Amino acid sequence: MSLRLLKIVVPEDHQDEVLAEIEEHSGQRGWSIPLRSGMALIEVVVKGTGNEPLLDSLQSRFKGEPDFRLTFASVEATVPRIEEMEEGASSGQSPDDLVDPDSEAGSKKIPSRINREELYTDLADGSRATPYYLMMVGLSAVVASAGLLMGDSAVIIGAMVIAPLIGPSMGTALATTLGDVKLGKASLFASFAGMSLVFALSAAIGVLLEVNPYEPELFGRTRLTYEHMALALAAGAAGAISLTQGVGAVLVGVMVAVALLPPLAAAGLLIGAGHATLGFGALVLVAGNVVCVSLAATLTFIVQGVRPNNWWEGRARKRALRIAWAAWGVLLIGLVIVVWLTWGGEHPVIPTPPDTGPP
Repeated sequence: MSLRLLKIVVPEDHQDEVLAEIEEHSGQRGWSIPLRSGMALIEVVVKGTGNEPLLDSLQSRFKGEPDFRLTFASVEATVPRIEEMEEGASSGQSPDDLVDPDSEAGSKKIPSRINREELYTDLADGSRATPYYLMMVGLSAVVASAGLLMGDSAVIIGAMVIAPLIGPSMGTALATTLGDVKLGKASLFASFAGMSLVFALSAAIGVLLEVNPYEPELFGRTRLTYEHMALALAAGAAGAISLTQGVGAVLVGVMVAVALLPPLAAAGLLIGAGHATLGFGALVLVAGNVVCVSLAATLTFIVQGVRPNNWWEGRARKRALRIAWAAWGVLLIGLVIVVWLTWGGEHPVIPTPPDTGPP
């Protein structure tokens, strides 16, 4: 069971109110430490998931206080153990029973996930086009291109392990869910910069090296199929679920990279080598995967109860969701039509060389 140490700085005359709020929402007893200037530090160990109603309640109550501060820290262990936090301090009730599920603040229900602010912090850090991000994307593009040219699936998997593509992809979905323009711009820019870098490097490699367009690992990524769309939908949902549970997203990040990195590198290699038709087919595959990953991740965040805490942010969220549903819906329908009319939704089959007979 993941745990968090919750630290709250409030005016000293409000500490009893905060302690009562903590016990009501989490069933745990906190402790208070006096600070200078009439402030108090209150600490309590709570479950890592399901604590968003407490966060929203405290934020709503004290957001006008200039020195109010609320922070979370991960806890490896505590003695005595907290094995049954849902029993409550004295009532024997679970946290689900202690909080009104129809509360107007924050989530409409107690979500079994990390709180919104933790999720935002995790994704905001990984959704920026930093030099490290671009360097790792560039290296993964080179490795993926080499793996595609050699037909070595192990090398391609290695490229997906080091590709940090899950951050911007999930950041875009979270920004849409929350209506956060700042996070959305940063995530979209990082996604565009990363994908442009992958395409440019792989295209340069395609110009410089000989490319066999019928190499199975390469040719198999030259068209969008319904199976690819199902894979991308699953990758987007898995990425969002892993992040909302506060578990490591490294392995799930590989699955997201499966949907994005190899087909983008294949498109660059093929177009750089002059195989434009196959290259554009790979780009259609990339577009379909991007739409499906974003759509599934956004829907998963919504199902998990992620939403803004303030009404004015809620308005921005509604606008962002309307625009996203319209754009992704049109793109998804258009891609399905392209897949059906162009390829019939079938996997590409490597053409058999003509039999020229004995020399």
